[in-house]
Amino acid sequence: MQDTPESAWAKVPNIRETRESETHVWRIPLDRARTTDEHLTVLSNEERVRVRRFYFPHHGIRYAVAHSALRRILGQYTNIGASALEFTSGEHGKPALTNAVAHSGQALHFNLSHSSDLALVAVSLQGAVGVDIERWRERIEPLDIAERFFSPYERDALRSVQSEIEDSEPMLRGFFSTWSRKEAYLKATGHGISRGLHHFDVTMARTPDDVQAELLADRLDPTAVERWVMHNIQVAPGFSGALVTARGAGTEAGPGAVRLFDSPYM
Repeated sequence: MQDTPESAWAKVPNIRETRESETHVWRIPLDRARTTDEHLTVLSNEERVRVRRFYFPHHGIRYAVAHSALRRILGQYTNIGASALEFTSGEHGKPALTNAVAHSGQALHFNLSHSSDLALVAVSLQGAVGVDIERWRERIEPLDIAERFFSPYERDALRSVQSEIEDSEPMLRGFFSTWSRKEAYLKATGHGISRGLHHFDVTMARTPDDVQAELLADRLDPTAVERWVMHNIQVAPGFSGALVTARGAGTEAGPGAVRLFDSPYM
């Protein structure tokens, strides 16, 4: 999938008219709310307790906004109110709905990711989905972290950026684009980070025009490249985003369309 300019983010669709082959990604701003009051009403008791446990109030607000928006978004695809949706966790902690399907009767797959003041929610009717967003942080040592978590192929790609370009932005773009793609893949497959990040290879974005996002190999699952498709998502300046969908979603030739929406819930 090619990179996504700001103009690609559209207003809310009529969910009942969307094609089942589509995957939807919703962008949610998290810092526009002043309090958690309006968001707590749709959260579960467990979620409300978690909101209150955050030491810094703005972290609690971001959590409340992200999870209330998730509920309201999923509510549009189902016949169940946002506050009545029930969740369970898979073997490695990936959330799933226990009491809802889409209007079409299809199973509803979703994934949530948030970083700093933005969140992404991915929704699919055709199979498992994973999404990740990462805010660039300058006070890190990308190569040191890559040595611990990236594959040899990815470490070499990141080193080549350091040797070719003095500017720090390409290094941050390269590191966080790689990280977001790896996280999105693990989330799509349902594996936690405990599976390890160095067993598989993804492409790295070097420049804004370097839009190719691809899973190149998974040494623990040799058929993975045939079953998963990786998409680059341009969320906002200073962020990296990635989406992973099942290759069989949509048609035998590949995945269905990915549509991007700005959430009205904030």
